[in-house]
Formats: sequence, structure tokens, C-alpha cells
Amino acid sequence: MKKYNLSLSAISWISFDAGSTVFYSGITGYFFPIWLVSIKGASDSDFALTITIATAITLLFGPTLGRIMDIYFTKRYFVFGFTLITCLFILFYGLFSNIFVILLLFACSLVFLNFAEIAYNSMLIDVSTEQNRGIVGGLGIGVGYAGSFFVVIIGLFINSQYGTYELAFLIISFILALFAIQLFFFTSSSNSNLISSTTDKLRGIITNPVRYLFDDKFTQIRKFLFVKFWYMSAINAGITFIALFAVETVGIPANKIPWFLFVGIIFSIPGALFWGIFTDKLGARRCLIFVISCWILGFLGIVLIPIFNLDQNIWWIVISFTGLLLGGVWVADRPILIQYSDDNDINEAFGLYNVAGRAAYLFGSFLWWIFTAFTPYGQIGALSSLVICLIIALILLVPFKMLSDAN
Repeated sequence: MKKYNLSLSAISWISFDAGSTVFYSGITGYFFPIWLVSIKGASDSDFALTITIATAITLLFGPTLGRIMDIYFTKRYFVFGFTLITCLFILFYGLFSNIFVILLLFACSLVFLNFAEIAYNSMLIDVSTEQNRGIVGGLGIGVGYAGSFFVVIIGLFINSQYGTYELAFLIISFILALFAIQLFFFTSSSNSNLISSTTDKLRGIITNPVRYLFDDKFTQIRKFLFVKFWYMSAINAGITFIALFAVETVGIPANKIPWFLFVGIIFSIPGALFWGIFTDKLGARRCLIFVISCWILGFLGIVLIPIFNLDQNIWWIVISFTGLLLGGVWVADRPILIQYSDDNDINEAFGLYNVAGRAAYLFGSFLWWIFTAFTPYGQIGALSSLVICLIIALILLVPFKMLSDAN
């Protein structure tokens, strides 16, 4: 088991995932949209449009920023700086009553944390080896979901007479800042591939920011990220809207949502570790194929509950199953990207990785909006469309070949 020995840098990197998960599960997926709609009087479409704009900004600037990271400083500086900026924006949520200002602050916090994750994801190559990359990534995902316990605790507090959403934002900002600080001080990643003639390189990046769309060295990465686009369209949208589906379509009381989140977290932690071991033992591509297949079954199970008016207690089983799946795609797809990335362009490759994920988020949210706003099929039709996205991803992934498959 020697290959699973972890350095302090690896442990610190793994720990940071808990902080970012607190943001996504606590801010984006729970407190902010409920506070925005029920307390501030905004609409679902306001929230969706803000996510769309923030995602578009990430799409435009993510790859270029990733390439700049390949030239200047070390990755942890970018993670630290962008995360602290995110924390500042979160702190200001509750200080304004104007909806536009609140949404602007949310958009900025989302964009800067997305930027931080470009550098964070690319740090995996610094804190792991080819032999233990799967388990390190799995531990990161597992610890990340463990961070969601903070959200459950905060959620239960908010439901009490003493809690407020503004206090929840303050607590989450503080938690995220702590994880960024520990990453900064306890990781030792360095930009060993610092490129000479940085001025000329930077000028080329700024004047040709979309070269990755045509550069031959990104051919396999583009093919894989096209697959990622389809499965992440489904998974991102599913995670974002599953609470609304549970309350509005299945009829589950809103005050039970923290408990369902708790159960999902319980199963997600060992699930992420399992997928990490699976990836190291049997390969990232095989792991990803299996995970996507399971997601198809999970979403179909959720759809069938309201269609056949099944017992709501089945939701506990479905949430447990999907909890096991949560970390699988992230554990498996990062090693695939690393295999096709050049050391000098690892941040740029992860910039593309981030772009694919955010484009998927935009597309999945758009599908959900179309079905719920303009068709008679509502949320059941929306979730069914996500199943189709997963099937498309599976069809594209099966013939995809890894470098390790050459032999």
C-alpha cells in the first residue's frame, strides 16, 4: 500500500474540496436561491439568468486564464486569491436589498470560484503520482462531500427561530476562507514549467485566446470534453434542481431537504473512495462508463416516483444510490484529461475542462428551463431530457480510447 502514502500537500489539496463543496451545495444549491425567491422576492428566472451570465464569463475567459497560470506564479496563489475574492462577495450578499446588486454579487462570487477551481484541479498533477492519482482525487471528492455536513448543520440552524440566511452566508464565507488559507500554507506546488519569454507568450495568448479550438495538440482533449459536456449537462442540472423536483413534483416537505442532503452525503464519502480505487485498479475510462450507466439508472428511478405515484419513502433509496455516484465522474475524468495534457499546458487544459463543465451547466439549466416553462411535461420532462444527455455521453465514451489502451 506504499503507493497510497499521502504528502502534506496532497492532504491540504484534498481538504480544500470541502470548502468549495460548501459553496456549491450551500450557496448555489440551497440557501441563496431559497433566500432570493422567498425572502427577496426575485424569481427563478432571475437566478437562472445570473447563472447563465456567470457561466458565459467563465466560458470566455477560463482557457485564457488557465494559460496565464501556466506562465506566472504558482497555482496555489491563484486558488488562494480567487477564493478570498469569492468570500468577500459572499459577505456582501446580505448587505443590500436591491435584487440587481445581490445577483451581481452572486455572479461575481461564482465566477471567481470557478477561476480558482481551474488552478485547483490542475494542482492534482503536483500532489499525486500516476499510481495514486485516482485515490487522491477520490479522497478529494469524499472529503469535499464531507464538507456538506456543514451545510446540513447550517440548514437545521436556519430552520430554527435563531437562524437567518444572512448568517448562513457569513458562516460559509468564513469556512471557505479557512480552507483557502490552509491550502496556501500547506501545499508546496511550484510552477516548475515556468515559460521563458513570458511577455511574448502572454501577448500570444491575449491576441489568440481561442487557439485551443483548432490546435492539433488538443484534438483528443476536445473529443473527451465533448463527452464531458453531455454527462455534466445532466449531472450539474440534476444536482441543482433535484431539491425543487423533490418538493414541487414528488411532494416532499421542504423541511425534510436537509435530512435528504445528510443521507446523500453519508453515501457520497465512501462512494468517492470506491471510485478512486476503481480508477486506479481498472482504469479511468472503465470507471467513467460504469458511473454514467449508474447515473442513468438513478435518474430513471427518480422520474418513476411521480409517474407511478410511488411511495415517497423510495426517495431515501434513490438519494442513497445517487449519493454513491456523486464523486465518480470527477474522480475518473481528471486523470483522463491529465493523460492527454502536456506538462507545459496543464492549466490551459484544465481551463478547457472548466469550460466544458460550465457550458454543460448552462445547457442543462437551459433544458430544464425550456421544459418547465414552455412544455406540458414540466419537471418530469426536464429530468427525462437529462437522461437522454447521459445516454448520448455513454454512446460517445464507449469507443473513446485512452493512451493506455494502445497496447
